[in-house]
Amino acid sequence: MDEFLVLLTNTPGVPDVVGLLFPNLPNFIAHVLATIVIVVFLAKVVYKPFRESIDKRRDKIDEVLNEAIVKQTTANRDRKDAAQLLREAKTESVEIVEKARIEADSQKADILEAANIEASNLQGYAKKSVARERAKAEGEIHEAIVNVALQAASKILEEKIDDSKDKKMIDEFIANLDKDNKDDVA
Repeated sequence: MDEFLVLLTNTPGVPDVVGLLFPNLPNFIAHVLATIVIVVFLAKVVYKPFRESIDKRRDKIDEVLNEAIVKQTTANRDRKDAAQLLREAKTESVEIVEKARIEADSQKADILEAANIEASNLQGYAKKSVARERAKAEGEIHEAIVNVALQAASKILEEKIDDSKDKKMIDEFIANLDKDNKDDVA
């Protein structure tokens, strides 16, 4: 093995490689300490603000997501409320239309009943009017008959001939009255 070391030390470039394989301990410690200082420095100066920034951004994102969830929930509730209001409005409109139809039918029935009553009243009035006119006409006819009878009686009294002639004159007079009455009615 000694020979091997001698060979290694005498070979050009090999001692440099061997020295490079085993680090210099003071340099190694200095590098490790410098790395620790840099890591601590970066942790304090860079990582902590970076972490705070990330946490703030995460909190902001969580806040925005929570607001979105609340707004979505509110929108869903409002949509359900709107749908419920729409259903209620449709139901109410159907009820209003039905009530209006019933009220219109009721008014129609009332109008028809009033028209029937008025027609009945007019018919009754017309019948009473016809009856009055008839009674008036009968009264006038009666008065005319009485006048004619008086005239006939006065004529009979003027021409007092005999009973058979009186009877014949009265029969003719009544026949003429019946004939005149039938002509007036027709």
